[in-house]
Amino acid sequence: MLPTRYASFLKRFVAFIIDGILAKLVALVIVIPLGLLTAGTGILTVVSLRNSDQFFCNGDFGEIFEALAASLSVVGIVFWIFIGVMIVWLYFAVFESSPRQATPGKMMLGMFVTDIHGQRLSFPRALGRTLSKILSKMFCFLGYILALLTERSQGLHDLIAGTLVLEAAYAAPSVAPPLATPPGTKVTPDLTSVSVHVEQPLPA
Repeated sequence: MLPTRYASFLKRFVAFIIDGILAKLVALVIVIPLGLLTAGTGILTVVSLRNSDQFFCNGDFGEIFEALAASLSVVGIVFWIFIGVMIVWLYFAVFESSPRQATPGKMMLGMFVTDIHGQRLSFPRALGRTLSKILSKMFCFLGYILALLTERSQGLHDLIAGTLVLEAAYAAPSVAPPLATPPGTKVTPDLTSVSVHVEQPLPA
């Protein structure tokens, strides 16, 4: 078993910043191309309808379709924002329920997430922990600050999901290191402390 200790608030804060940036980058890389692709399809559809004499017998229908296209673009933006948020949630849930039990930010700082018994999280529990962060972010992130006050350094989302954030606790070496001369110090041998051993002749 690996000896552990509760991760410090400062390390958790740094990992929070790193993972926040990485998760949003992943979401943008996925959402922006798909959003542009679907927006392009919608634009082509509107243009084809506008050029069709079947739907545009007069100018009134053009204004209707323009309004429809505008409303669909707003719906599309809201839809892709929601997809981006879901990707961020999955980023944390998938990584924290993986064999490494940590997001990339936590891995960089040597931390991992467990349940209260020190076991790996299931995906539903990891997802529940992620969704509980919505409550932790309310009222100026008080749920996160709670980790400074609890005995086991648990934030509100940790208390809700029954999880811990741990790091390895390496024991001090059992053998003390040797005394050493500071670098750049000239050592003068002490001749007074030199002992001389004289061998006695063997008896005949």
